[in-house]
Amino acid sequence: MSLSLCAIALDEERLLPGMLMSVTCQPLVSEVWIGVDSRTTDQTETVVEKFGCHTFRFDWHDDFAEARNQVLLHTRGDWILALDADERLLPTARLAIADLLDGGGIPLNVDGFRMLIDEGGDQEWTAPRLFRNEPELRYVGRVHEEVRYLPDPPRTMSVKLDGGPHLLHLGRAKHDRDRRLLHLRLKDNPNDAVAYCYLALMARRDGRRIAARTFARRALNCGPRSLHHERVAQLRQLAVALP
Repeated sequence: MSLSLCAIALDEERLLPGMLMSVTCQPLVSEVWIGVDSRTTDQTETVVEKFGCHTFRFDWHDDFAEARNQVLLHTRGDWILALDADERLLPTARLAIADLLDGGGIPLNVDGFRMLIDEGGDQEWTAPRLFRNEPELRYVGRVHEEVRYLPDPPRTMSVKLDGGPHLLHLGRAKHDRDRRLLHLRLKDNPNDAVAYCYLALMARRDGRRIAARTFARRALNCGPRSLHHERVAQLRQLAVALP
């Protein structure tokens, strides 16, 4: 089965080569598609051309899902691998993905695979990064976007990729931007459990325990079907934590 690498980039001339080398150092993907944010002012497009990637420009509308879905429209692989410029695909992941796609034994009800990412020593399971290239699978959410089966997102079936860690994250989280986009998500949908979940986790990180408890309860009241089991467990702990 063929594999397409997808990414979006804004002023990523410094980090993008490392990400591309981590994937293309061994034959793994059949094509690379990178959407370049029209606000880009550095040599990102030159880097993309040097690596022989397909590219196009898109306009930014405060919506990561919209941007990533534009990239998906161009791809032709059977499966999609989605990475960011500040991430590196580790050798264990290359082997696991190659074995998975070459083996052809993936259950038909599995839409995608979650990957274990190393965040400077802390490890966490991502949303699906390897998923089927199907028109019914599209990103949702302005930030912390995830691939979901449309029109019934809870039906999405994702499982963990064997082994790990699979990804190394080199960049820094952009908390102010993410917080602003999460509140925009809630304007789009006041019952967005994922948005409340990430606001709860951010509040916990900042030591705002009452806010973390409040957001966690709101996330659970929205319905945990849209959240991964690990997230539901985290939220339940936060929801009962004392201020």
